[in-house]
Amino acid sequence: MQASRPPSPWRLFLFFARISAVTLGGGYVLVPVIARGLERKGWMDEKEFFSLFGAAQSLPGPIGLNAALFAGRALSGLPGLLASALGVLVPPFAAILLVSGVIGVVAAQKQARAFLDGAFAVVPGLVAALLWRMTRTRAWNPGRVALALAAAAAMILAPAWAPAIFFAAAAVGWFVESPGTKA
Repeated sequence: MQASRPPSPWRLFLFFARISAVTLGGGYVLVPVIARGLERKGWMDEKEFFSLFGAAQSLPGPIGLNAALFAGRALSGLPGLLASALGVLVPPFAAILLVSGVIGVVAAQKQARAFLDGAFAVVPGLVAALLWRMTRTRAWNPGRVALALAAAAAMILAPAWAPAIFFAAAAVGWFVESPGTKA
């Protein structure tokens, strides 16, 4: 169902930028919107898009971006790939720049500072609630408890290393509990 004349890179950029600018929820939310939009424009039918999407899932990286790259390349070659990538990336990048600029100006005001301090105070509670729900559904044994406590202590003592400690603890847990490593 591909259109007789492929869309220009500029049209692909605008298409993907509009979707990226108004779609919240990440890549798996973008994908059905992209599929429906491509089909509505007559550029690609749903079956062809989801075939490309299957290939896009095999690559590391954001799935919405990968789907746009594959679709853009299929429609307009390398220029389409580049235009689609920019279309997906520019709106969130611009939004981050805008919000960071606004927060820098607004955060100096007393009411805004109080709001941000209050919002920041809520984050540990939300994280604790999530952890509580996760721990209630997890089957615990002494090894899991020891690993969780050691990782938590390490993250408290070395907060700059928290992401690395988290992923290292997850890797250790996975390795220790994988079927091939049990004694």
